[in-house]
Amino acid sequence: MKVAQFASFGSPAKVIECVKVPDLNDPKDNEVLVDVLACPINPADVLNIEGRYGVTPNLPARLGAECVARVKKVGSAVDDFKEGDIVLPLDRENWVQQKMVSDKNLILLPSNVDPLQLSMLKVNPATAYLMLKKYVSLKEGDWLIQDAANSGVGHCIISLAKLEGIKTINVVRRKGLADELKNIGANIVLEDSENLAEEVRDLTNAANIKLAIDAVGGNQVLRLGDCLAEEATILNYGLLSGKNIEMTSYQTVFKRLILTGFWLMPWLQNMSREKVFELYNHLAALIDKNILYVPIEKTYNLEEIRKAVAHSAGYNRSGKIILTPNGPF
Repeated sequence: MKVAQFASFGSPAKVIECVKVPDLNDPKDNEVLVDVLACPINPADVLNIEGRYGVTPNLPARLGAECVARVKKVGSAVDDFKEGDIVLPLDRENWVQQKMVSDKNLILLPSNVDPLQLSMLKVNPATAYLMLKKYVSLKEGDWLIQDAANSGVGHCIISLAKLEGIKTINVVRRKGLADELKNIGANIVLEDSENLAEEVRDLTNAANIKLAIDAVGGNQVLRLGDCLAEEATILNYGLLSGKNIEMTSYQTVFKRLILTGFWLMPWLQNMSREKVFELYNHLAALIDKNILYVPIEKTYNLEEIRKAVAHSAGYNRSGKIILTPNGPF
């Protein structure tokens, strides 16, 4: 079978490669053999290849934070899954044609939902949901502001906030995205600028904004902080700019802004198995109802992995880049 892996850290389009490895044996006891249908390329995957992620893997390393798969065979002690079931593996190393998974690390998914959308279930929707629910108590009519609003997480935040009646200010880096984001429920879409805080005050009638969600870092955080009320929270979950976060002493001392980070991995590790299943079943139902939807720009075979990761690094994409390890379906 074929897998994507890298033997050294560096530029993803140069060090990642598709290699052949021995086929997997039949599953034993509580094991489940699955065919991987689709897996997205996320910023965290790219950081992993570059050696800049929160966990440094041993080399050579396989990667891929998430996927959707179809059950091929089950072990003798497996009762909850059968051949043909569509499943979400909760472990990593998903850029492969096949993988062996413990039945305890699988969630059964609806069979009538687009697998390409289900392939993005584990990371972006869960990240958006937990950031909205677990840090600041927002009620109907409240505002939040986010950057990278056209990203996968950004789309999910807009859709989930709309469900709760929470209004969103959505900051983007280029023109031409307003219609797309307003179609899924964005209230305000602004191109980033030095006048961001003034624009936000004018358009929200100086609303008391208590939450900013940041994927960029650098001086973007400083501008978001200027939009916030006193004692508001800035949640940072990414570093798209590649630069350290900037804030002023005025923001931290006199406005008493709270800056904290979000990383999905420890959240999932600290949740009970029942709570993890509850979370993903809830989010899968929202995908099934088309409440959660992330645009897809292009799919690639596993053999095209270098071309795929290079494409994913582009800033002018209109959607996610997805790998289909076993070909189109």
